[in-house]
Amino acid sequence: MLPWNKKFLEHLGNIKPKTILCGSDGQDIKEVSRRIVKDFISKIDKKDFSNVELENIASHNFYFLKKDPEKNNIPIAELRGPKDFLTLSSSGKKLLFIQGGEDIRIDGYNSLLKVAEDSGDETFIIIATNRLSSIPSTIISRFQISRIPKPSTEEVKDFLYESDKSLSSFAIGFLSENPKELELSLTDIVKKMEKYDTFLNKKEVQSKDREEISGFTDYLIYLQKLNITSKTKVSLKNLSELMDVKKSIHLPNNLSLDVIKLRINSCL
Repeated sequence: MLPWNKKFLEHLGNIKPKTILCGSDGQDIKEVSRRIVKDFISKIDKKDFSNVELENIASHNFYFLKKDPEKNNIPIAELRGPKDFLTLSSSGKKLLFIQGGEDIRIDGYNSLLKVAEDSGDETFIIIATNRLSSIPSTIISRFQISRIPKPSTEEVKDFLYESDKSLSSFAIGFLSENPKELELSLTDIVKKMEKYDTFLNKKEVQSKDREEISGFTDYLIYLQKLNITSKTKVSLKNLSELMDVKKSIHLPNNLSLDVIKLRINSCL
């Protein structure tokens, strides 16, 4: 686990009965929230679930809700189970954990709101989300917000310098300004940055992966910003082109990958 996430867990304190865990600037809080939930349910059941995946925890005190990867969201029909779980009487604490709060539609939240309001302090609801803005204000106003702070650039740089000596200064600078990239293992991060440097050296994007191309575009934008003072005119032109490409990559009816790669190649 990343050091700044460990620090957050160490200073977390007691979880409130209704809590939203969220990350800053797009941080992925999946690992942190799952660790919190494992520790919490371990205390409730007086069992050690630290090495058990949440999906495999069998407990009448715990309900785990997340989106089916083949669906666009969590349908309202799938909220019947959590609602029944919340209304069941219990002699002790119980926990509903929603991983990906952004995946529930407004009508789904409206159906959960009534049972959430009626549940007592022994019933815990934890919602984890990477986009707090996607949660309805009616839910936010009734929940405690616990935000994982974004690490400083120096924290990220120190971690990378200590962890791997093969990363270039450009790669470390880019990663320190985009800590969400550190969701991968350090080995995978090194491989990714080496691939980006290969694209740069060959002056050609050799990929068919839209997410990879999007990430490489972010890297190029970072590098062009560094060049603005020395190559102002060219860098500003390339920067404008790259930022326009970045916007278009994930838009509906977006450009084909071939066109996107041609536009990026023109900036290399």
